[in-house]
Amino acid sequence: MPLFKHLPLSAARENMWRLVWIRTIALLGQLAGVAFVWGYLNAQLDYLLLITVLSGAAVVTAATAWRVRQPWLVTDTEYFIQLLIDVVFLSLLLYLSGGSTNPFISYYLVILTISAATLPWRYTWSMASLTITAYSLLLFHYQPLMLPSQGAMDHMSQGRFFNLHVLGMWITFLISALLITYFVVKMAQAIRQQDAALAAQRETTLHDEQLLAVATLAAGTAHELGTPLSTISVLLHELQQDYADNESLQKDLALLEKQVQCCKESMRTLVDKFADQQALAQPVDLYLADILERWRVIRPDVNEHFQVTGSTPVPLLSVDETMGQAIMNLLNNAGDASPERIDIELDWDAQRMRLSIRDYGRGIPAELAEKLGKPFVSTKRKGLGLGLFLSHATVLRYSGSLVLYNHEEGGTLTELILPVSMP
Repeated sequence: MPLFKHLPLSAARENMWRLVWIRTIALLGQLAGVAFVWGYLNAQLDYLLLITVLSGAAVVTAATAWRVRQPWLVTDTEYFIQLLIDVVFLSLLLYLSGGSTNPFISYYLVILTISAATLPWRYTWSMASLTITAYSLLLFHYQPLMLPSQGAMDHMSQGRFFNLHVLGMWITFLISALLITYFVVKMAQAIRQQDAALAAQRETTLHDEQLLAVATLAAGTAHELGTPLSTISVLLHELQQDYADNESLQKDLALLEKQVQCCKESMRTLVDKFADQQALAQPVDLYLADILERWRVIRPDVNEHFQVTGSTPVPLLSVDETMGQAIMNLLNNAGDASPERIDIELDWDAQRMRLSIRDYGRGIPAELAEKLGKPFVSTKRKGLGLGLFLSHATVLRYSGSLVLYNHEEGGTLTELILPVSMP
């Protein structure tokens, strides 16, 4: 399936619009030149034929403007034909008005530059050959620009005509330079932007494929863990009965039983929540407090300090259960890095909420800084490298951002930003 179909406007279509504007400017300049030669120089030219050629160019420009509005795909071949039409009309105008002596002949370079900036090399080489051939023919075959008194032109008249020719060359160079600088740069930029969009879309597709693979793996693993967890639960119950008089052991067994129950609950929600994925709007402070309460049961070994710095009113956060799991993954990473202390701060304004998680571990190694967030990349020796990958994917799904960087005073600072709405 072609990826460009998902783009709102292709670079070729934008460049075709710019070509219409370039033609319009060139037509106005050519019309002004014909009017100057006719009204000021009184040159002997076939003005009827010149106006006919300019009218034909104007009709083609209007037809091109209509065509760009249609949903048909703009191909490289069509764009080359459009530039070829410009070469034909320019050659006709130059043939009727002095050939290679006409200052406007340097406009061939504008057409050639547009081809070089927007089309593949084979089209550009073809355009170069055509423009060189047209220029070469106009050196020998053209209708000369005849002035009324050219036969008896004195030195002063010759000098004035030469100065006008130089002035025309300067004006043509000025117009060509402006067109190349603005429009051609914009054309090349549009192509680069489309290439970047295509690359980003390919990366997103690959990212989605990785998520699908991880989701399939998670479903299979959850199914396989059902039996071992049931066995562990039965054994814990028997141990509690066998060692009912050992108070210290009973506390440990009770903690293990809570952990097993949390695992079972997570497995049940894996099916229940994904069967009915609905984003519920909740006050952001209560939402995070509920996540922290569940996380403290799983990680009683971590010493955390939580504070809320946002002011009233409290905004609403609309997310599903996957966001809660993503936040718990971030908390687990911080807890693994420095279980003796982590700082959690929640702040917000009218547009977004910011959750900061600061640990006091070793920080992010330089060799892993650019790889974090990709599957199976972890800073922990025994980690699978999936927690941060899934958290990052979940945050992106809700148009948020997740950034990890080394804190200037040591450790890692994780910042999660999500959009919110006011009640």
